Parts: sequence; structure tokens; C-alpha cells
Amino acid sequence: MLRVMFADDEPYMLEGLRTMIDWNKLGFVVCGEASDGEDALALMASTLPHLVLTDVRMPVIDGLELIEQASSLHPEIKFIILSGYADFEYAKTAMRHGVANYLMKPLMEAELVAAVEAVAVTILERRANSQFESAALDCLRLETISKLLQGEIRQKWIEQANTLMDFHERSNFRCILLEPDIQHHVQADLMQVIADRIKLTQTTLLPFGVGKERHGFLLVSGTEERDLSPAKITELIASVRNNWGSALSFSISGEHKGPHALKEAFREGLLAEMCKFPSRTEGIYIYQGERSAETLPAFVGVTESILDAVGSGCPETVRTHVHHLFIALSRQSVSESWVSAYVDNIKLEIYKSITQFGGDPNWASNWFVPTVPMDIGLLERKVTQEILQAVEWIGQKKGVGQDEVVSAAGEYIKLHYREKLQLQVVAEHFKLNAAYFGQRFKKQVGLTFNEYLHVVRIDEAKKLLRREELKISDVADRVGYSDSEQFVTKFKALTGLLPSAYKKG
Repeated sequence: MLRVMFADDEPYMLEGLRTMIDWNKLGFVVCGEASDGEDALALMASTLPHLVLTDVRMPVIDGLELIEQASSLHPEIKFIILSGYADFEYAKTAMRHGVANYLMKPLMEAELVAAVEAVAVTILERRANSQFESAALDCLRLETISKLLQGEIRQKWIEQANTLMDFHERSNFRCILLEPDIQHHVQADLMQVIADRIKLTQTTLLPFGVGKERHGFLLVSGTEERDLSPAKITELIASVRNNWGSALSFSISGEHKGPHALKEAFREGLLAEMCKFPSRTEGIYIYQGERSAETLPAFVGVTESILDAVGSGCPETVRTHVHHLFIALSRQSVSESWVSAYVDNIKLEIYKSITQFGGDPNWASNWFVPTVPMDIGLLERKVTQEILQAVEWIGQKKGVGQDEVVSAAGEYIKLHYREKLQLQVVAEHFKLNAAYFGQRFKKQVGLTFNEYLHVVRIDEAKKLLRREELKISDVADRVGYSDSEQFVTKFKALTGLLPSAYKKG
């Protein structure tokens, strides 16, 4: 609702303005009344009305002086003058101050309604234009930071960063990545919470998005105040995380200066996320320099480790070796095409194993895509998901025709996955000792009983997420998880994505 106030030294006139027309119907709420110009000026400062109806002749400060002073203090306020015939010359003077309309006393209801409606249209149009311009500027800011993060250090983007955000070569900043991915409106809410907690002078937040799956913000301080120390940032983010939710983690780059350093800061944020550099606070990972990763294995020989893990059918071993590979890759100054070729070589060896079991040609068309994401963290998730799918497929194919009881048990699980299945229950159903049955199951399927149960449940969950509009908690319940958090954890472990991200994709 828009706000309207009245200023007139005649009580009956104030009452008439209040009751003559239906203000709510016109989209207004009366926010105050004043009997002289001085009181009106003070009331405007506290209520910030959109429209003021004022008489010309009032004590202390007359209507013209009121309009002149208020226009300099509150240029957005609109005025309608109410006056008798003798004050016409005064009214003409007031029109030079941008007064919206001039109405003669006694007022006519139709004239007042028409004048107020015209002002409302003007205010709403101005508000819509302002919102459009603000949204356009936000998009331009996001695009500018995104381009610089991806290494497009052209003068155009440098100048826009300086003009739109006052982000220049002397600005000190850290790049902070959010995980898991959050929607844009949630990011805006989170930015507001962080901004409310910032106590550092000249410190600002600049949100960004790189593609659809990467969001974060730059924490920028001015040249005079430089307090972006890890301890200060950890204290700030820990207070936010405790109130926002422990599922959200923050990966923080080293401190840098100026737009040219954005690409390097982004890379450090990714490395902090991948390596999970330890800090004193859970869920906060701060880049600690390349030497912090020196103990991690180089990628020489990692290919064999990954292939051995695929052959053993152990998803967690596969995940660990792939993770180590990408940490090693992130530390090397190599091109994206080189990374693509290296990863494709590993997948080619796995594809050979798939073809030995009669794998269909769709594997090749889905796996070997020519484009490579700039974000090595997202590439790791994609490759991990693909290799885990291959592990599951190969494990299932190895067991075909080898053990009829285990094959029947697999079908039993697929029929009863919604129930609280346990190894002991299924073993008793097939009249087998639980330990012996578990060994036979792992030997044929390549997964433990519980691992296979999770695979079946998550596969069914993926189908529900693709086909139906259900809440995540409802999907979890339908596939046998009473605990939504456990479902989310298992889903991400097997697919590399949160259920919400998979649903959107």
C-alpha cells in the first residue's frame, strides 16, 4: 500500500480529506495528519509518505515553504495543493517545485479521486522502472564477476567492476564458494544475513554465480581497512553457519587484490573445497597454499589405482582414488584439453571392461562428450558419478547366472526396497545363514547387501525425481528412508548431486 498524509490548519478539512474518498480502494493508507507546516515536515521524516495533500496557507511554515524544504529532503514525495481562489498565484509558484496537481476548495470528490489516481499511476510506474533498472544492474554485476572469475581479463570487465561495484586494483578480497549449490533467492537471503553480521569498516559482499551450479560471494575490504584475516572470517561465517544450518559449507581462497586476481582466487576456493583443508571450525575450509597438498598422491599411477578399484567393485575406493586424482590435477598448470584427454583415457579403459560384458553403445556416446567444464570441481563430480555407474553395472553383470539364490535375493530387494530390509531378514527368507549369505552376495554382486540396497533405492528415487513433483522428504519416504538426511547423504554419495540439484537438472 502507498502512504498518504494531510497538512491543513482547519480540523474539518482534515476530517473531510480522511472520509471523502475510499483511500484503501485507491491503494493508499493514511499515515498521518498535521495542522501546520512545521509539524508536517517532522511527520514526513518519520512516516515517509508517497503523497502529501497540503493547504497553501498554514501557520509557522506555509504550504509553499513546506513543499520547497520537503522536496530537497525527500525528492520522491509527490504533492497535491489544496487552496482557495485567492491563492492561485501561490499555486503557480508551487508548480515550479514539481507539484503533481492543484485543486481548488471546496473540493469535488471526482476531481480528488482523479488527481490521486494519476499520482498513484506515476508512483507505481516509477517503482516498476526502478525495480527493472535494479534487476538489470544486478545481472550486469553478476556477469562481470563471472567473466573475471573465468579469466576473461578484458578492459571492458575491469572497467565495469570498478564502475558498478567500486572493485578496483587496490581492493582486497577473498573468494568464498558455497556448497551445496543453493538457489538464487536463498543466496540473496544468506548474503543479507552475512551483511548484517559484518562489523568491518568498508567491507562489502559481492555475490556471484558461475554457470548454474556454482554460487558464492566476494568479501571485499577497502584499501584503508584490511581485516580479512582467516580468524576474522572464520568467526564471521561460523556465526552465520550456526544459525543458517550446518549442511552449508564455505570454501575460502587466500587474500588477493584487484579484478585481475579473481581467476586465481576462484581456483584456490575450488582447491580448498576439494581438499577439505582442516580448520578449527567444521564446514569452513580455508586455502592454505600448495604446500598443504604435498602429501597427496600425484596422478602418476592413479589410473591403475582407479581401474583396480573398479575391478574390485568398491564404490568408496573408487571415489577416494578419483578424488585424489582431481586434487593432483588441480595443482598442475595444464590445459583443459589435457585434463579432458587424461580423464577420457581412464574412461576408455573402463569402457573396455564394459564391452567385455556386452555393454551397449550408449555408454560411449554419453561418456565421451567433447566439452569440458571450466570448473574442475564440477568435472570431478561428473566423472565420479559416471565411474560409479560403471562399477554398479559391471558388478551386476559379473553376477548373472553365477548364483541363482543371490540373483533371486537381488530381485527380492527390488520388490521390497521400501521396507526396513536387513541382511538377516533376507537371509532368513532364503533359509541361509546371514554371514554366509552376505559373503555370497558380495562375491557375485560386487557390493555389500547394504550398498546394493542403497543403489536400488537411489535408482528408484532418481525416477521419482524425474517424473513427479514431490518434496525431497516424500521421495525419501517412498524409497524406504525414514531419515531424510540419510537419504540426501546417500543420494549425493552415489550420484555426486543433491536430490534438489538432480531434480532441477
